[in-house]
Amino acid sequence: MKLCEFLDELASPSAAPGGGSASALLCSTAASLVCMVCHLTIGKKGYEESEPELKRVLEEAEVLRKKTEDLIDEDTNAFKKVMAAYKIPEENTQRNVMIQNALKDATATPLEVARIGVRILELAKIVAFRGNINSVSDAGGAALAADAGFRGAIFNVKINLKSMNDETFKGTTKIELNALEERGKVLMEEVNGIVSFKLSN
Repeated sequence: MKLCEFLDELASPSAAPGGGSASALLCSTAASLVCMVCHLTIGKKGYEESEPELKRVLEEAEVLRKKTEDLIDEDTNAFKKVMAAYKIPEENTQRNVMIQNALKDATATPLEVARIGVRILELAKIVAFRGNINSVSDAGGAALAADAGFRGAIFNVKINLKSMNDETFKGTTKIELNALEERGKVLMEEVNGIVSFKLSN
């Protein structure tokens, strides 16, 4: 669907698409901005030394942009399966197992969004430092979008974990979430420092 149609659906009373899909869209937007900064730098005079690295960044950012775009729908579909599992009659002996399996599947998608979001933050740091100075604000915007996207995705993982019974799965997932949050915090501070410095000089 068109972006305006997606936003209309997001604003509707329907529970899906929801925060997970919105987080994936934010990360896809961030990756798109990273691509743009690369395009505005590659081939430009004065940035010859940055070109090989930014070509690699561009290639990876394009892959991540497409992947997070796919995850928008994947998150919606996974959440619909959770809602369907909860509608199974309580007398069905497999109901709880099906709910737990659906929750695990619904956790996998935002967790992947969070991982990608942090990686996009790493790429945003590179383009903020090495990219066209005239696009440094766009590099900053990419970082902010990625930061919001990965943190929103983490919220979605955590709310699914609250309803899960598998303590081992919950424990290992929480450890990864903590690591992602810490890494993202450091990266966002670094990008903010780079962008602020370049904008003030």
